[in-house]
Amino acid sequence: MSITDRLLPTRAQLDAATATTAAVLADPAASRAQREHAAEMEQAAHILYLQRSGADAELQAEAEMEAGT
Repeated sequence: MSITDRLLPTRAQLDAATATTAAVLADPAASRAQREHAAEMEQAAHILYLQRSGADAELQAEAEMEAGT
């Protein structure tokens, strides 16, 4: 594992950010600011995660499996 990969979010951290966003969006008591913050944090985690070696290919393969292609 490279030094860069140690500094970037892991897949588990990306999945956690996605789950947090989903939970905030599902919460009727969440404010617009809370929703935007959760989405922005997930977006940041996603952008940084894509800097990991092989991350883009991993996410693409997963998306294709889910789509049944």
